[in-house]
Amino acid sequence: MEKVIEFLKKDFPKDALDIQECLELLFQSIAGSVESIRSAYSTAFDKRDFVSANKMQEVVIHIDTIQNKLDEYINLLQLDDEVEEVINKENMDDESKELPDYESLRVDQNIPYTLYNDYTHKRPAGFEIFEIRHEVKDWKEMFVKTCEVLAEKDPNKFLTFVNDKSMRGKKLPYFCTESTGIRSPKKIKDTNVYVMTNMSANQIRNVVEKMLRKYEIKVNDYKIFLKADYTARH
Repeated sequence: MEKVIEFLKKDFPKDALDIQECLELLFQSIAGSVESIRSAYSTAFDKRDFVSANKMQEVVIHIDTIQNKLDEYINLLQLDDEVEEVINKENMDDESKELPDYESLRVDQNIPYTLYNDYTHKRPAGFEIFEIRHEVKDWKEMFVKTCEVLAEKDPNKFLTFVNDKSMRGKKLPYFCTESTGIRSPKKIKDTNVYVMTNMSANQIRNVVEKMLRKYEIKVNDYKIFLKADYTARH
């Protein structure tokens, strides 16, 4: 497996990054399941339902093994900062281009998608959180506006992201109080927090998913609306 990963990183770095992002989302989703199991375990233990409690404990042990293996692959897939930055910049440049005569690439902007979809070569029209839709022109704006909504809801919780090790990339933080500490920083309104915006669509998706879980917001309650799908051009 290591040889396959090294081959992808060397000759197909974009694909390696895509795989890494998908594995990260899977890792996060499994972590969310573990939290649900922990809650159910406490309930079962309080009710002295030790059979169910023991069964859940066994499942968590198996899940831990799976997570360790996923984490190993995620680390092996990590690209050099320079390579990843170039890929993300290319993706952002592609997403920032206007649609000239590609009407066939436009999609119904009223169809909702979740954070469990793949957003490679796609462009957002907006997102919905707390049953309110926000219009955006690209993934960067979607990320920043989502941060602003969450920061307004609970500024203290949002501030904890700065020192939360789980809210970091493998090498760089996503949130920082110094603009020099991250790539392409953007200050979040009414806070002293900067966020890294030089990320791919799927990286942004993964960070948003993490934020929602920290706020104890159901991931499926966050909707994404697309403006265009460039997949046919690639």
